[in-house]
Amino acid sequence: MTEIKPMKIIPSIVLFLIPGIAFYINISVLVPFITNITNWNSDGYKLDFQTIKNRLRLRKTTSTDILWIIIGMIICTIISGIFIWIYSLLSKSFDLNELKGMSPIKIVPLIGKERFFLLFLPIFYFFNYVGEELLWRGYILPRQELTKYGNYAWIINMLLHWVFHLSFSVKAMLFFLPFMLLMPYLVYKRKNTYISIIIHFLLGAPSQLFIAIGIFQ
Repeated sequence: MTEIKPMKIIPSIVLFLIPGIAFYINISVLVPFITNITNWNSDGYKLDFQTIKNRLRLRKTTSTDILWIIIGMIICTIISGIFIWIYSLLSKSFDLNELKGMSPIKIVPLIGKERFFLLFLPIFYFFNYVGEELLWRGYILPRQELTKYGNYAWIINMLLHWVFHLSFSVKAMLFFLPFMLLMPYLVYKRKNTYISIIIHFLLGAPSQLFIAIGIFQ
């Protein structure tokens, strides 16, 4: 292991000062400037738990919501399967291993002491599935619904979310397109952000866990 080198006061000040200046410019100059010219300010709600929960449309998930999720997942799985089937007919070299290589995020089985990192999966799941859906469907979608394209806000939301994931490749996102449509539509229809959190979790969490513990290779 390389020996750690000492850091004197001047380099220390510089390393704290540069991020500090950037932070100051961000919160004291850029944010007020962008807010003034775009009116992209906060909603103005009180910051108590119940108000935030209502604002993000975190409502009790009913049996009807669950039914919508089940039916939607079945339909989207069938449509996605048809997409994959059509692509397999058009591409002579296509096989299931090609699907595994579409994601830029390579998840490999954990071995030995590496399995300790499984303890951090709940943290990853929270920020990945809950955090992302709170932003896209909980915070952004309701505001998009208040614009002139309100009835089609879920489509705009889906397109932006789809572009956000293009690093996974256009091909992969084509296969996931039915599910990308499903999440904002059901949240728009049922006014419940928990629906997209559940769907997003079901799409990613089980396979990531099974790969990590070596069930899927």
